[in-house]
Amino acid sequence: MHSPPTHPQKGSMNKRARVELDLNKFSINPISIETCLNSRCSSDFDGDPKKNHWGIYIDSRPSENIINKIVRCCQTPRFSDGKLITWFEGNYLFLGFETVKDAFEERILHIESGMQHQAVHLACAALGVGTCIHNMGINGTQYDNRMATARHLILEMADCYETGKYTEATPDPPFQKGKSLPEPKRTGCVECLPELEKLEISRIKGVPPQEEDISQLLWAAKGRTPHYVGGNPWGLTIPTWGGRQEYTNVYLVKNFKLYRYINWTRQSQPLNKLTNRLLRYVIWKLRGKSPFYIIGNPTHDVELIRSIKRNIQLDEQYAAIILSRNENTNRAFWEVGYMLENMLLQLRSLEIPYRAKIFRLNEISELTEIGIKDAVAALIM
Repeated sequence: MHSPPTHPQKGSMNKRARVELDLNKFSINPISIETCLNSRCSSDFDGDPKKNHWGIYIDSRPSENIINKIVRCCQTPRFSDGKLITWFEGNYLFLGFETVKDAFEERILHIESGMQHQAVHLACAALGVGTCIHNMGINGTQYDNRMATARHLILEMADCYETGKYTEATPDPPFQKGKSLPEPKRTGCVECLPELEKLEISRIKGVPPQEEDISQLLWAAKGRTPHYVGGNPWGLTIPTWGGRQEYTNVYLVKNFKLYRYINWTRQSQPLNKLTNRLLRYVIWKLRGKSPFYIIGNPTHDVELIRSIKRNIQLDEQYAAIILSRNENTNRAFWEVGYMLENMLLQLRSLEIPYRAKIFRLNEISELTEIGIKDAVAALIM
């Protein structure tokens, strides 16, 4: 996701790619929210989906109409009064915010900027164009009074699935069904693109959430998808920094119980740290890659961590999906923003009341007591 771009020579597009581009200009089929989440991927120029990024750029800038639609989707719902900003340099769309002195407001702005990163990814997916986040450092880069958090390279892209630019398939290797969650839907009836401009941080009216709704929202946050990342079957509904997937955790609090969301099966046999290091070294020597996971399959499940005395931080509501970070960097805040954006989008096709919130310091301490370290945000239902 966050690798520097390698550009081909201008006009190096092959004949097949040119034909695909010409045909895709006229695609008008609406893409559902679920199919968009399932199909989203990052792109590059190497021409091999299983080498680095899954998508393949075509060296052609989308029309101004397409670019304007993508930028409009950056008007994401807000938790702060700070100023989010966007600007272009060549084919790169920069995202960030005007710097502030208050540390807690800056924290929120990084989360909101992450929501913008994901809004660009989703808009590009819905419109059938390619993008990839090229990093501005793990904490962003400051330019005078501006903090740049990401730059998106936005270009046309070739078909990346057997079915075109979109897929409703489950991941490979064989997707292992979870024991505690219904299977997520990978197609739906609500068109994605128009809803990206209508996201809200709360809804008062609706019907109580069912197990299927909670399952769908967990998948939207950080569920497995069919594309590969760095040659490995680790596709997610969100982009990842360098293919690594341990910067954040997703928890579910429901019925006085705390669960952790699981999107990859546990290793089939215990591997101590020394064995893990040896395996990673051998694979790195053979393939030039050092995967985060050695053994396992994509899945969609939750595991019980513990019972709790009360439904903490639920505001007397039914359940909450709580997002936490595992490192003290801003890129972890951005990833929380990716997950929030996805869940708020998924909620456009669900009829349940909800409220999204960012935790304050006293609330973070309270959640630590029940086993959620460094909680950042939640979706309360």
